[in-house]
Amino acid sequence: MNAAILECPGRFTLEDRPVPDVGPGEVRVRAAVCGVCTSEVDMFEGRNPTLEYPRFIGHEVSGVVDAVGPRVSNVKEGDRVAVYAEGEGYAEYVTVPASWAVPLADGVPFEHALGEPIACSVNGVRKADPEIGDSVCLVGCGFMGLIMLQAFRARGVGDIVVVDPRTSARELALRLGADHAVEPDDAQAFVMDVTDGAGVDVGVEAAGIQATLDLTSQLVRQEGVLEVFGFHQGAPRQVDWGWWNWRAFRIVNGHTRNPDVYVEGIRLGLGMIERGDLDMGPLVTHRYALGQINDGFQAASAKEEGFIKGVIAFDP
Repeated sequence: MNAAILECPGRFTLEDRPVPDVGPGEVRVRAAVCGVCTSEVDMFEGRNPTLEYPRFIGHEVSGVVDAVGPRVSNVKEGDRVAVYAEGEGYAEYVTVPASWAVPLADGVPFEHALGEPIACSVNGVRKADPEIGDSVCLVGCGFMGLIMLQAFRARGVGDIVVVDPRTSARELALRLGADHAVEPDDAQAFVMDVTDGAGVDVGVEAAGIQATLDLTSQLVRQEGVLEVFGFHQGAPRQVDWGWWNWRAFRIVNGHTRNPDVYVEGIRLGLGMIERGDLDMGPLVTHRYALGQINDGFQAASAKEEGFIKGVIAFDP
């Protein structure tokens, strides 16, 4: 099979690798798409000096079950699925535990069923656990921020403010249900104005950089929820602990590392898509063949106006 290997920062190479075997309790999936994840863009950029290369990455896979091993009953050969994978997804085939494969309705395009980021976003909203009518501010409106926006709306929250420097991202957020969309420089004054100086009930840092961590802490009310959802890599972060302590935030780590929780989030997210509560159509903006994977990662790194999500497409 064809597979893309991250040889070193800034360069994937294509290799001919054996199609993976299928063991007991496993399924092999012929990939249709694999999404380009921000966490992997950091690897492509070489931000973490402790990482070793080459790396066989890719984890946002959907496709068709190609083979099943013994003791598999939840899916069968030919089923459309979204899967949770822990790497090796930039290849024509991937093998995962059968319990990590979630059936996908016929009417849902593969590129809309990127299981892992959907799960992260849905589970992030579940961990924030907003009350009905709570005000919410999302600081960072990329792919997962826009999924979270729709999941928060489905949870019955009140006003949602989104913060992003890109005009295209703010405009799309308004189309998808945000009440307000502002630039970072205007965010603190705006949020304090619309909350009568209190701050929002739930603030979500969703960009994974120091600046958004600092900004989010200025937007949340006393004893409100401050969720760190962005994937932080590279240099250690600093916080004004005196301020965080005084404000008595309920600090939530928006991440999980439990595969069962990921799979549950995939199921919930796919259910939202099927019911029409989650619109993935406008979010996948760029598509690349496996041989164009370096171009796809460069686009995801640049994240220019109009870019929300890129996918590697195996099946035309």
